[in-house]
Amino acid sequence: MKPLRIFIFLTTVALWLFMIALIFPRQGISITPDFQLKFIDLSTLTDKETASKDKLVEQMVAASMVTADPEEGFDPGGVTITETTGVTGGPGAAGEVIDTGGISIPLVSPANADSLKRAVCRIRFSEGGSGLLDPFFFKLKGLLDGSVARSRIMHFGDSQIENDRMTALIRYRLQRQFGGSGAGLVPAIPLYWGNLAYEQEEEGDWMRHTFFGSRDSLVTHNAYGVMGAFASVPMSEEESRPRIQYRFNTSRRTGRFDRVRLFMHSYVEGASMAVVVNDTLTDSIRNLPDGFSVADYRHHAGVKELSLSMDFPEGGRIYGISFESYLGLQMDNIAMRGGSGLIFTKMNRELQLRMFEILSPGLIILQYGGNVVPYITPGFYQRAFKRELALIRELCPGVPVIVIGPSDMSMKEKGKFVTYPGLEPVRDALKNAALESGFAFWDLYEAMGGYNSMASFVHADPPLAFPDYVHFTPVGVNLVAEMFYNALMVEYNSYSSQNR
Repeated sequence: MKPLRIFIFLTTVALWLFMIALIFPRQGISITPDFQLKFIDLSTLTDKETASKDKLVEQMVAASMVTADPEEGFDPGGVTITETTGVTGGPGAAGEVIDTGGISIPLVSPANADSLKRAVCRIRFSEGGSGLLDPFFFKLKGLLDGSVARSRIMHFGDSQIENDRMTALIRYRLQRQFGGSGAGLVPAIPLYWGNLAYEQEEEGDWMRHTFFGSRDSLVTHNAYGVMGAFASVPMSEEESRPRIQYRFNTSRRTGRFDRVRLFMHSYVEGASMAVVVNDTLTDSIRNLPDGFSVADYRHHAGVKELSLSMDFPEGGRIYGISFESYLGLQMDNIAMRGGSGLIFTKMNRELQLRMFEILSPGLIILQYGGNVVPYITPGFYQRAFKRELALIRELCPGVPVIVIGPSDMSMKEKGKFVTYPGLEPVRDALKNAALESGFAFWDLYEAMGGYNSMASFVHADPPLAFPDYVHFTPVGVNLVAEMFYNALMVEYNSYSSQNR
């Protein structure tokens, strides 16, 4: 075809499309109740994508102390628990919403005695349930005065928290205040790589299995433990044993620990494990029973390298390994990629109960919702999530639960990124499930600015979210983690001032 004919053809097509765009209804044409045919709006061809809340996001970042590293940018003397006089009354009191030119969002401030009195996105409680967190706060105060030896937070969530995202900053700041170190409970074979606390290598034919995401059809049982995952321990060979080796970054608080606990299952009696610390054989755990068991190893000197060598005659499972300090606060990051928080009722109840009893959490955080926004009916999700909360109450009686709702997520509509239509209904479903169950709810969507706020996170300087308009950058995830930490400290300071 000659160039002139190609030009005439393309011009004709463009004219026809232009004429269709002029006469096509703006609201589209309904083909079925669930499907609508739309044509691009001409105005979107000339509009530049803007982020109306960029200025507000810049204010949030400027008022924050976060960096891409969760263990940087924090003043260890910032939180003065004993000097605060409460969180109510006067200008700038906690819960106040700052007016920023017609758009009202919570302002994030550094976590110190003064800033905690400023506006934060408050944790919401059911009617009459404002004392829900008191048992956990009692333990925090006990860690300070020595009357309580240890406590634990278990943070469950989807891909927004994987690889210690969000958890790391909250853990670090709480451990700086109340004591403790270590990364907490981690999978034996990681779902993701790049943990800042350690490097890991394996020898042997290890396999990882998860109850969330794509499940291995060859695994016929549902005993996956509280992490919803386990690693299959290979059978020992004549000249070599399967092992896992760690090298810890002891300059980081998460890289320092004096206690290791392994939650495991041997298929026969007589399994054993050798513990090598800093190239020295320090312990040999023998005659493990058939079935579930926990190995508890303590080492008082610094651990830079650790090797766990397994001799399981018929193989077995490891449900998790916990690197922790014997005293102080622990916080686990239990991420379930693609998860919606609806698997606990489907897994083996007895195994979960035993692990929860041994770990003894003082607080449980559930952060889900993002993966169901485009796909699930909010009413069904609310009912299903309430069943999960009922099980957790049964497994962990008296332990408070905070549900964190989904962050803003964007989809492209007529050339612009806007909040998913189903996001707020899913957020409301989680909130209603939490409050109706007598637990607490923290609204991440509201904290970051509400409708269309994800676009402002993407276009912030530095960027706070990736161009997928779903996931936060390291700086962004630490910012929203600080928002939650501030909200938790507001409630703790209120409790502390009332219980001097």
